[in-house]
Amino acid sequence: MISREYFDQLMCQDATTEGELLTLFDMLEPVACEDILSRWRGGGFNTGHWLLPALVKLRWFGKWFVSPSDAKPMVCWDDTGALSSSQAMNGEASLAMMAFRGKISATVVYDGVPMFGHLRRVDDETLLGAVSGKAIGSAELLPDGKHQFFFLDRISAWPAPLTVHQSPASASATIHCAL
Repeated sequence: MISREYFDQLMCQDATTEGELLTLFDMLEPVACEDILSRWRGGGFNTGHWLLPALVKLRWFGKWFVSPSDAKPMVCWDDTGALSSSQAMNGEASLAMMAFRGKISATVVYDGVPMFGHLRRVDDETLLGAVSGKAIGSAELLPDGKHQFFFLDRISAWPAPLTVHQSPASASATIHCAL
């Protein structure tokens, strides 16, 4: 339970160092893809990484892991007050078990950008993620070797209607999901 207490302590800080988050991340247990199939509300830690302000600008709300092969990593608020599965990352994602920092755990593998969201279990309702990968356009994902960290809290329902865009391979229509 020490890791949950440390997570809560870091959540209360205005700014957090990568070192503090890596210490926590390394303490946490891996999580299996099948155990995280759910809706998640997300947030980030202020480490000075450029990705957090970019997510705020996109109005990122969270992620939806429908199945290991169907992950919607960029559920964002739109101008109408609804949620949408954003295509800002050139597509959706899938989940895979991958090694990162000495443990094999569920990882978000983005379809359209060379980016990974490595996940660890804080508890059954909360995950901690560390972003790794190459560059998105001209922006390095690991400037000075530093990761962006995010958290996910499990939710039972979306707080607003959600529009999901299917990939062109499966359908060209937009699906509207009920709460």
